[in-house]
Parts: sequence; C-alpha cells; structure tokens
Amino acid sequence: MLAKHRALLLNALRCVLKNPARSALVILCLTALLAPFVTGIAISEGTKSQQKSALEQGGDVYVTRDHYGSNAPIELDMIEQIRGIPGVIDVIPRVIGRTYVEGKFLAVLGVAPEHFPASINLVQGRWPQAKNEVLFGKNASAYAALEAGSRFSVMKRPDQEFRVVGLFGSSFSPWNANLLLMDFKDASDLFGLSGKATDLSVTTRPGYQGIVDVLVRLSEEQAQKGLPPLRVQTRELIDRYSQRGFNIKAGVYTGFYCLVFALGIPCIGVISGFGLSERRREIGIMKALGWQTQEVLERVAFENLVLSLASVPFVVLVAAAWIHVFNGAWISKFFIASMGVMMPFSVPSKMFPIPVFLGTLMVVILTMVGSIYSTWRASIVPPSEAMRA
Repeated sequence: MLAKHRALLLNALRCVLKNPARSALVILCLTALLAPFVTGIAISEGTKSQQKSALEQGGDVYVTRDHYGSNAPIELDMIEQIRGIPGVIDVIPRVIGRTYVEGKFLAVLGVAPEHFPASINLVQGRWPQAKNEVLFGKNASAYAALEAGSRFSVMKRPDQEFRVVGLFGSSFSPWNANLLLMDFKDASDLFGLSGKATDLSVTTRPGYQGIVDVLVRLSEEQAQKGLPPLRVQTRELIDRYSQRGFNIKAGVYTGFYCLVFALGIPCIGVISGFGLSERRREIGIMKALGWQTQEVLERVAFENLVLSLASVPFVVLVAAAWIHVFNGAWISKFFIASMGVMMPFSVPSKMFPIPVFLGTLMVVILTMVGSIYSTWRASIVPPSEAMRA
C-alpha cells in the first residue's frame, strides 16, 4: 500500500516537472493571491508583540478616577494612600494626552525623567534637566522639522515654549514617530492638570494580587464620601482587551480576504488543470488505462500539494519584501490607526509562526478546492465521454 502511494506521489512530481510553464503560472497566481494576506497577518502579529512588550515596561496596576466608564484625572493626594497599601513598591503619576506640534498630531507622555520607559534610547542630545525641556521621537522630529536645540510651542498653550534637548529611538516602532516625552510637571501645565494626573502607575511585588481588592475597598470608602469611584485596571486586563482588539482587526481582514479567495478558487482550478477540457481528457485517458477514481483523486491531490508547498517560500519572500522594502504600504494602515498610506516608521512584523502557518493552510485550501471537485466530476464519467470533452 505504501509503495502505491509513493508511486502516485512520484507520478505527481513528474507531472509538475513535465509542465514547467503551467507549474510556474500556478505558483505565480498563488503568490499574488496569498502574499497580501500573509503580509497583513504578519503586521498584525508584529504590532501585537510590540504592544505587549511596551505594556510590560509599565506598572502592574493603573488607577484613575471613573467618569461614566471612562478614565478621568486622579488627585495626586492619592499617591500616599496607595503607596501605603501592603505590597505596593512604587506609585508613579503620569500625564498622557495628545496635541499638535508643527502640524503633527503626537502622543504626549509626561513622567519624571527617571521613570522614562526602559526601551527609550537617546540617539542625539541629552536627557531633559530643566523646565520645558523635551525629547522627540527621531521620526517625529524629522516630520515636524525639529532637531536638538529647536524651540516650539503648541496652540493649546502658546505661552509655554518647549525646547527639544534630545531625540530618542525605541524598539516599539510607533513611539519613534508619534511620541513626545516631557517631565510630569511640564505636561501638567500643558494640559491644565494642576494637582492631578491622568493615571497613577502602581508597581507591586510579584504575585501580589490583593492590591486590586484593597483598591476596590478604598474606592467604595471614597464613594461614600461623595468622591468619584476609582477605576482600577491591571496589566493583564489591559493586555487582554488590547489583544482582543488586534484579533478583531485580523479577523475582519481575513473575512474581507475570503472574498478574494472565493474569486481565486475558480482561477486556480482552471490553471492547475490545464483548462477544464484538457484535464477531463487527461483523466479520461487515465481511466481508460485502468486507473481507479480514488487513484486519480489521490494523484491530483499530490500534484496540488506539491504546487502548494512550492509556492509557500515565494509567498513568504514577497510578503517579507512588502514589509521590509515597501514598509507594508497600504496594508499597514488597516492595523495601525491614525496613519497614512506609508508609515513614518518601520512597520513591526512577525512572520513566524502564525502568518506562515495560515499562509500554508490557505494555499493548500485554494489549490485543493480549486481542482479536486472538478477532478472528481470528470473521473466518474465513462472514459470515452471524458476524452471527447
């Protein structure tokens, strides 16, 4: 039995090699159909991975006030109360907002310089030391035509002049193009948050989960005094919702791409079968020579499998080139919001294992569905009828 399957596999290989033009055309069509799909999934996986890495650089718990289910600024007086809870290592006040700088919409992170994210690497200039000194992402500074030593102000606070003292790079790509770092007090003045922070980043001892319960009880006590409740979010909760958002985008992208697959299946079926009439004549000859229907189907399945696996490296290479040479043009916009067609930073990507696995699965499905049914229809009719087609 094994020898029979081996013989059918060798026969399929000979058929593929015997028709190089047809085989090359099938591989080319599969590459054209699947490369954008693999590119999109790779960008989605890369963005998810970088987001997770960035989240790990923050606190274990984030505390804000609750305003109808949304985050609201929290008083700095809460720092000492939270710091006194057993298991709390540190409480870092932060100001996070958005503003326009020289026509570019940037995220602003205001935090004490000693608490800047660990992945921030100074590539030019120095760290902020005085009032209104800031760091720019290296790509954002190029876009806004600012460099170390430049001065600027924002429309929200034209009287507050900032000075760029350094440029930074980060392994988290969007930060390079969209982040402005400044001291907590400067950010508080910019957004008018005197005595408040947009959130408190709480670092706890490893495995200390009771902090959340204590914060919930503290929130209930303050609610009885007429204060807005606290909104407590753990790192795990934020990560879960973030990953869910990325997965939804990837699912929607895959759903749209199923329409492309539906259109591609008949095309692949015709190309991989020399055209339906030629395939029918070939099957008629095989049946006249004594081939059984299951043998014909198995031979065609092996042929499709060989063509599928041969096309996977080309799909991966084209997808990698799309990401690293053309920076994920057009496709990256679907997964990274608030950006143009061309990203102003290196698009994050992760090709292995999920994108390659899904790409391989899809390419096999395309070739199998595209020809197995038509092969079966041709193999169940009398050989003489099939050869007349």
